[in-house]
Amino acid sequence: MNINQLRTLIALAECKSFSLAADKLFLTQPAVSFQINSLEEHFGARLVDRSGKKAELTEEGRIVQEFARETLAGLARAEYQISELTRRVRGRLLVGASTIPGEYILPHLIGAFKDKYPEVQISLEIGDSDQIRKKVLEQRLDLGVVGAECKQPQLLTQKVLEDELILIVPQRHRWPSGTPVTVHDLIEENFILREKGSGTRQVLLDRLKEQGLDISSLHVVMELGSTEAILTAVEAGLGISVVSRWAADKALALGQVREIKVEGLDFKRDLFIIIHRQTLPNRALEEFQTFLANFRIPILSQVSDLA
Repeated sequence: MNINQLRTLIALAECKSFSLAADKLFLTQPAVSFQINSLEEHFGARLVDRSGKKAELTEEGRIVQEFARETLAGLARAEYQISELTRRVRGRLLVGASTIPGEYILPHLIGAFKDKYPEVQISLEIGDSDQIRKKVLEQRLDLGVVGAECKQPQLLTQKVLEDELILIVPQRHRWPSGTPVTVHDLIEENFILREKGSGTRQVLLDRLKEQGLDISSLHVVMELGSTEAILTAVEAGLGISVVSRWAADKALALGQVREIKVEGLDFKRDLFIIIHRQTLPNRALEEFQTFLANFRIPILSQVSDLA
């Protein structure tokens, strides 16, 4: 029996699937099966019920799961205490982020963090805010960065970065660049939205609601799963949209789309770190969280300096 086998059992108990546990641990499915089989041979008992649609722990498996949790918690505390004494930061972090921070912000910051702490390995997974929130809740990610504050009591939330959404239109759109439009002008245009679960979409809908409008007020012609797809669709003249300035900067500089101001509509938003309250002590995680928090203001110029 070894530590990796115990980690595998815990992951399988959380995911209830050999394939999902393999994804979480960055292993192959046969490797997960081998680890579980080895544990079962060690204890001389069947730990996992494989007969149903989901992999469920047996009564014996739950006993070993509790032992595994206690063992890994003790190991984490020992590693943390030793890292405090040696001041050495090392380990592996599984980080998740919604589209904007994941594609446009974190790669720069992770690179700078790796320069400072080369012994820390970081894996970055990108999804929409709801997907990242769910994986942090399931403890399949150590840390998430999302575009909306989380209300779940199991999660710790900390504001770390700032973002601004902007209205973009095709280059040949009838609205002149220097003239602001009103929020009611938006309902006369073909509108392109991000998919449900997107933090960008939620901020837009919240701001419209503050003005007495909802999604039914917009003439939505399509919903797309990525900001890059929205930029391409707007450039092609298929409609207008609201996207992060982080994402639009290049398209604006190249003249592919134009920015239009909207009177009385504040599109600024915060980006948040989320961490599960039951996360084990982890010096690398603490240092990464502190590193992100230190780049809070002014985030645009600081990240630009790192590029």
